[in-house]
Order: sequence, then C-alpha cells, then structure tokens
Amino acid sequence: MAFALVNPVSALWQRRGLTTLLMPEGYDAFAAPQQEASRAASANAHGQARTGQHARERQPWQQSGQQQSPRPASPAPSREVPPQRRPHMPAGPDTANAASRTAPQAEAAPAAEQSKAAAWLPLPPHVWPGPWQARLKQTRPGPVLWTYWNLGPDLCDPQTPGRMERRQFLQRLLNDLGHPAGTHTFWPSCLPPDPEALPPTVPPISDNGFAANADVFWSGAAQLRARGVVVMGSAAANAVALPGGLRPPQQIRHRGKLVWVLWDVDNLLQFDQRYASMLALLREALRHILR
Repeated sequence: MAFALVNPVSALWQRRGLTTLLMPEGYDAFAAPQQEASRAASANAHGQARTGQHARERQPWQQSGQQQSPRPASPAPSREVPPQRRPHMPAGPDTANAASRTAPQAEAAPAAEQSKAAAWLPLPPHVWPGPWQARLKQTRPGPVLWTYWNLGPDLCDPQTPGRMERRQFLQRLLNDLGHPAGTHTFWPSCLPPDPEALPPTVPPISDNGFAANADVFWSGAAQLRARGVVVMGSAAANAVALPGGLRPPQQIRHRGKLVWVLWDVDNLLQFDQRYASMLALLREALRHILR
C-alpha cells in the first residue's frame, strides 16, 4: 500500500480538505484509466500468487500434523431429557368414570376405619339394667379384670355348685402371680335380668336365669379402669362378644382393651397340667401393663 496525491479530477474532494488517498502498492493516480485497470489486475494476481505460496508452505505442516496425531471427533454429550411416565388412564369416555370411581374408593377406606373405631362407646351407668348398676357399686377398680361364665352365679348365690373350688383355685392363682393388692378385680359376664326392664328385642345369652350383656360388660370394664381383661372359657368369650374362633391361650385387643383368652376355671380344675404354662403366660403378659 502507498499514499498517492489526489487526482486533479477530484478537485471537489480537494476543496473539502482531502489531500492524499491510500492506494494499493504500484498504483499510479495520474495514469490513464486503461493502464490503471491493467495495473490493478496485475496487483491482484500478484497478491493471489503470494497467498497461494503461503498456503502451499503451510500445507505440508498441517498434513503432517494431522497424520502424526489424528484425533477422532468426540460426540457431543446428549442433553435429551427422558420423557416422564404418566399413569395409565383408560381412554375414551371411561376416563371420567374411572376417576370418579377412584376418588370415593380412596376416601372410603379411612372413613370405614374411623366408623369402625367409633362404632362402640361405653354406656353411662344410669342406663344399665338394675343388677349391673348394683354390682358396679360393690366392685372395686383394678388394672386387671377377670371374668368367667359362672362368676355371676358365684357372686349372687353362695350355694352355687362348685363355687368354693373355683374360689380356692383363683386365690391360688393370684397368690402365685404375686401382684400387690388392688391389682385384680372381678366383673361378671352375666347377671340376673332386670325384672323391671322391658323384654329385649333380641334375647340375650342366658343360662340358669342369668343373662349376658356385652355392652354393659365392656362399659363396666371402662368404669373400673381396667387395662387388661382375662376371659376364662368359651362361654364367657361368647357372652362378652369376642370374635369367634379364639382358642386358649390367645391375646387380642378388643374395644380398647388387651384381652387374654384362657381355659375355663372348671377345665383347669380337671387338667392341672395346664396350670404351669398358664401361670408363665400371665406373668409375662401382665408385666407389660403393670409397669
């Protein structure tokens, strides 16, 4: 490149203050137009030749470099986001029906559990039959409540057959357990019916003039502040409305109480070999509620 004087033809630019122009090397500002074009073409050809020479000089180095250290192109990391899985819903008009059926079913389970838990509540003593109210006044509270079918007759009639044998057996059992006084209490599973009460719609379980009342029994257990209930014999288990199919010895939870189902007292009197295993079971079971 070189600086050249302004051609007189460009007097207009010269008046504006322009004095020199930057032109390609070898350009003659005062040459004729044809000479000017040929010189410009030769200058361009010369520049291209020099560029080609430089490219040829660089080419062997670039090729040798590529042959010496070939590097495979590494693939670009994939940034695809995995599609999210959507729960399958039935297509078509059944979709709304399926959704409407699913919601009530999901709400029905906890509602059923709540209704089952709140299905039974203790009855206040003033609505009990008269014999049960009188027996409650004569019974002391205790954390462990015992019952068997003949307990009602044993409490109401001193002449009941087998009363003394059952009484002595239970005294022996409580002495072997060795718990302090006030731990155990006895609450009957049946009592004589109230003579002033109207006949019930459903006849209760009765034997020898004694009738069972499961709701009053468990209401009495709540009044006596019992935490565990020992039910001896299948007749007593039926009288207090325990679930069917229970076989002694067995532990369940019923109406908010821990319940132990054992053999009947009369059965234990006949088969004394069960006494040791029953005593060991009671010692372990009652230890947890008497802490």
